[in-house]
Amino acid sequence: MSAKDTFADPGHWAVTAFSATSLMLGIINAHLISGTAIGIIIPTAFIFGGLVQVIVAIIEVARGSTFGMVAFGTYGPFWIIVGLYLQFYAKTVAPASVGSAFALFLWMFAIISLYLFIASLKTDVVLAIILFLLVITFILLALGQGMNSTSLTETGGWTTIIFAILGFYHAASGTITSTWGRVLLPIGPLTPKAPAQTGQASHPPMTPVDR
Repeated sequence: MSAKDTFADPGHWAVTAFSATSLMLGIINAHLISGTAIGIIIPTAFIFGGLVQVIVAIIEVARGSTFGMVAFGTYGPFWIIVGLYLQFYAKTVAPASVGSAFALFLWMFAIISLYLFIASLKTDVVLAIILFLLVITFILLALGQGMNSTSLTETGGWTTIIFAILGFYHAASGTITSTWGRVLLPIGPLTPKAPAQTGQASHPPMTPVDR
């Protein structure tokens, strides 16, 4: 019996954590609430957005999912870095360089998200849309930081809110399917479904598994 058979799919937990942390920051970036609320992002980024995804990335290694390992092993550290930066390192960057420094950081994750988006085209429609919006969001936020543009940052906040909501939908789909035994929230699989085993729900995996 493989690890994929013995482990529950942890991806829904990681997507929930990523979506919750993203939604909170998106609301702040969209200026729906005061920027002083950024303090709540720090512990959330460390524990929920960061640690949870790192744990899931390790489990995905055992399950044989390169996509899950790279995705959660990328966005988990992303949130930990954000938390560390806000808590300890932001004040060490010269005021005139803060925007360009954080823009550099965001551009790196835009590049990673682009090839994760390409890989996601073998998963499902909802996940592919989430990663496409994530690429757009990183670009908007990088430009907003680099150009000191409030409007670009606000737009990035709104796209963050959208992909976070879709992330909640995706995680809810997998979680509800596993308990109800049937798909109630369709996500539009982009690969053929594997035959369901007796007593198991037929639900497409969130991540492609290496053969």
